[in-house]
Amino acid sequence: MQQVNEPLNKRLNKQLHKLQPQGWLPAFIAATALSTFVHSPYVHAETLPAWKQIALTDNATLSFDGSLRERYEWSDQRDLAAHGGGRDSTFMQRFLLGSKLDYGHYLSTYVQLGSSIATPRDQGRKPTDDDHAYVGQGYIDLKLPTDAGLGTLRVGRQEIPLGSLHLMGTRDGANVRRSFDAVRASWATPKNRVDAFIGHPVNIKKGSFDDDTDNSQKIWGLYATTPVAPLASSIDLYTFGFENNDSTYTQGSGSERRYTVGSRIFGGASGFDWDNEAAYQFGEFSPNGASRTIRAWSASAHAGYTASTWMWRPRFGGKMGIASGDKNPRDGELNTFNAMYPKLPYLTENGLVAPANLIDIHPSVTLTPTDTLSVDLSWDAMWRQQKQDGFYLGPMKPVKNSTQGSRFIGNQYQISTQWTPEKWLQFKFAYAYFDVSHSLEKHADLEDMNFIMTSATLSF
Repeated sequence: MQQVNEPLNKRLNKQLHKLQPQGWLPAFIAATALSTFVHSPYVHAETLPAWKQIALTDNATLSFDGSLRERYEWSDQRDLAAHGGGRDSTFMQRFLLGSKLDYGHYLSTYVQLGSSIATPRDQGRKPTDDDHAYVGQGYIDLKLPTDAGLGTLRVGRQEIPLGSLHLMGTRDGANVRRSFDAVRASWATPKNRVDAFIGHPVNIKKGSFDDDTDNSQKIWGLYATTPVAPLASSIDLYTFGFENNDSTYTQGSGSERRYTVGSRIFGGASGFDWDNEAAYQFGEFSPNGASRTIRAWSASAHAGYTASTWMWRPRFGGKMGIASGDKNPRDGELNTFNAMYPKLPYLTENGLVAPANLIDIHPSVTLTPTDTLSVDLSWDAMWRQQKQDGFYLGPMKPVKNSTQGSRFIGNQYQISTQWTPEKWLQFKFAYAYFDVSHSLEKHADLEDMNFIMTSATLSF
């Protein structure tokens, strides 16, 4: 018999957990509620600006933004059974509400509050599943507008998305996005931008307003973007410094200080688009008191063509990425590339694979039946770049015994859809199948995995 004095939140969690075997039910309820909201006669896009931006005085303006995302995930083999495996599912909700105060041309403040909750997973919660109440962002901008451009000094908790998001991303796929307690200075003109920053990631805790600074990690860097008109492209140049007191690789665990220098060229013309990037890393890794020199690298080439005159305007795309692995665990070097804070999801919606010791070839076709609906079909073939290094799951977790056998990791197949009936409403669905190689099945006891994700997001 259920205890009468049991807290309401615990009783609700138990009831939601019972629904998980029929996990589509909570997702269906959320989608139905949002659909009802869409068709409400009281909801019109033109009514939103009246309360989104409020003039307080002649010099002060208060504005609001926010989003509500409902997301359901299901897999039949969590993490490919790397940690015991088994069926896993959860229904997640993320609510963000932001407020910005602009005072004149020189000062603004922004505060974003969040609440991220999830039903219990069959295989245990992930660190980014739950954060009941938190400050997602909270910073002050000091601005210096000139005829040449705008200088800004931003101090406080903030997101720092840069470039392709391969090294500095927002982790939007997770229930709690990534933010940093940082100082960031930028200079922007209509064509160019330079950012310099230093900070620490935020340490996520499950309770209310108890997140703090993760002093075990530190990141700093310089990032510049400028156009190259003759090539119909833009070029990014960057350098990062990264410290982590608890990094784990196949050859061991310890502290590291790693520097990254890199460049990216991206653009598009006549239906073609491209995005190519290369980076080199150096530094020092100290496993168990020893000292290893870091020498690592990565390169990626993305290209596509959109046949805009064809039915459903197909885009034919191809990606190839290489992230170096460790050549020899006993040669005094660490050659495993570390992407530090990459976007999530990275390759497919399951967010499994970390870009370390990896070669992947990723063709895709994207169809656009209407202006509001897109369908993407993709295949991703993966190998370990070095046989002496292991296969890494995100975020940077080497799989036990994965150095044995062949370099082939397996194939991923995904179909995903995105429907945006209104600018402020978006639905997503994805199905991904990870076909593990026979070598990893034999030596690392990994198993194939089916993954399903569906989400609905309302934003303003």
